Amino acid sequence: MTRRKALLLSVPIIAVLAFGAVKLSQSQPAAGSPQANDPRQEPILVAVAAARPAGAGERAFTGVIAARVQSNLGFRVTGKVIERLVDVGQRVTAGQPLMRIDPKDLSLALEARRNAAEAARAQLVQVEADEVRYRKLSADGWTPRQRYEQAKAALDTARAQLAAAEAQAEVAQNETGYSTLTADADGTVMDTLAEPGQVVSAGQVVVRLAHAGAREAVVNLPETARPAIGTAAQAGIYGMDGTRSPARLRQLSDSADALSRTYEARFVLDGTAAEAPLGATVTLWLPRGGGQADAAQTQIPLGALLDDGRTTGAWVIDGSSQTVSLRALRIVRLGQESATVTGLQPGETIVALGAHLLHAGDRVRSTQTQAAAK
Repeated sequence: MTRRKALLLSVPIIAVLAFGAVKLSQSQPAAGSPQANDPRQEPILVAVAAARPAGAGERAFTGVIAARVQSNLGFRVTGKVIERLVDVGQRVTAGQPLMRIDPKDLSLALEARRNAAEAARAQLVQVEADEVRYRKLSADGWTPRQRYEQAKAALDTARAQLAAAEAQAEVAQNETGYSTLTADADGTVMDTLAEPGQVVSAGQVVVRLAHAGAREAVVNLPETARPAIGTAAQAGIYGMDGTRSPARLRQLSDSADALSRTYEARFVLDGTAAEAPLGATVTLWLPRGGGQADAAQTQIPLGALLDDGRTTGAWVIDGSSQTVSLRALRIVRLGQESATVTGLQPGETIVALGAHLLHAGDRVRSTQTQAAAK
């Protein structure tokens, strides 16, 4: 009886132990079960970046490529345009004809001036003979002294009139050469402002010529950016390979534009930018302030910023535990792809993308680590 009783008492204990072993085996997933391979149980895969020291920063301005010297050319006489010999964008050499006006009126004016000079010369011959005759008569006492003085004055007047007529004839001769407008230097025609059949006045601009030689970047700077003459900058030409060329400020206007309230600045270009065509779009980068960087400022990708409505920050990754914690930051300035902030130390690792998907304490692994493991 005693043995049977002990056996009956041990049955519930064995049953309880067996039930516990079954539950324990059910709570642990098998090696090949779906729970063991659940990606939700793994650290979150993120792209990381290291905060790097921020440079001094720069501001970008857009302008155009221009020649250092540009001439506004016009005829020196009034006339009707009969021929335009160049087109916009054409390269020309010094002395090359650009435009012509009708020379007929100039030729007639020259003939009239020459005839006037001949008439003055004939008048002078007559007056000279009168002066000689009256001088002899006055010396012999046959005519009053006053009459001789009148003849002498007439001679002086005739000589002056002849000199004036000859000078006017020479001017008319020169004007006949002004019927053809020529380039005063090698360069490129930037604009033509007159066409055949149009009557232009003396001095009216009809051709704009950009002289060959140094190229400059012309930009308009705001009142908050007035660098000193000689300030170094960088220039990039739109449509090229994105390389930057050195530039130097040569001229800064002392007077602001009445409409835009900006100041025209001219930068001398070097390198590949100096070979850019006239009128090309150029971007000029100027250093902020004196070009000195703040040691407390770092640069991070824009995707690393998180703004939850209360604070702006970034997820900083702890190197030992691979967990993230939110670090409050102050934004200094925003660029196209990066932000300059304070609150991080150079070299600290942060989450570069997907900051809005994380929570404090989440474990993460970087894409670089995963690539190395493969």
